[in-house]
Amino acid sequence: MQSINAQAWDPTHYDRAGAFVPQLAGDLIELLAPEPGERVLDLGSGTGDLTQQLAAAGARPLGLDASSEMVAAATRKHPTLSFVVGDGQDLTFESEFDAVFSNATLHWLPRADDVATGVARALRTGGRFVAELGGAHNVRTVREALQAELAALGLEGYRAPAWFFPTVPEYARILERAGFFVRSVVWFERPTRLDGPSGLADWLELFCLPLLRAVGDRRAELVRGVEQRCRERLFAGGAWWLDYTRLRVVATKP
Repeated sequence: MQSINAQAWDPTHYDRAGAFVPQLAGDLIELLAPEPGERVLDLGSGTGDLTQQLAAAGARPLGLDASSEMVAAATRKHPTLSFVVGDGQDLTFESEFDAVFSNATLHWLPRADDVATGVARALRTGGRFVAELGGAHNVRTVREALQAELAALGLEGYRAPAWFFPTVPEYARILERAGFFVRSVVWFERPTRLDGPSGLADWLELFCLPLLRAVGDRRAELVRGVEQRCRERLFAGGAWWLDYTRLRVVATKP
């Protein structure tokens, strides 16, 4: 059986095909409302564009990402800011931050209780946690198409990434176990447009790269098959529209 666990990232491809990720997070930063001088941890900082927005608001951010390639790219793009390589499931900070901010990262971290405990430990008393992640049923059409096409091609043992897409009550319980006061956990649909007719293929290359590498010379065949299975539901007006759903979280440390 082929296990596809560790995500791989191409920062250049991310900034091109994944540009919508930070672009859709402006109101999440507004929800955080960073204040001048606040110390903020950007958990899953990617290539640093949202870390830069936190700094522009007057905060003193630290960007953390598990990918050394992403951290190197962020450091090149934003040389005045600080970025470190680290696993959000094994945070070691102790009461260092006024806020922890995270966008489109937590669903890559299946040890959700460890993440929440580490975030709570990293916050000062009264600190806040503001985050957005994929919610239940996120990209369901693509995930089902991937599994169906892998089976049709006889690629036994291969699967889509093991994303963590929780329900509202599930994630609220995780936060409460970590000692947070949960102010809100909201699930909502956000159909997301991908540019051009190759948008879905680009998305798969970005977010399912280890799987595509693992299937070797069947890669292009797999992508074509997934496109065919998704086209009726997700392609309209010359573009792909993925069935994104999100969880948006606000919690504080008592």
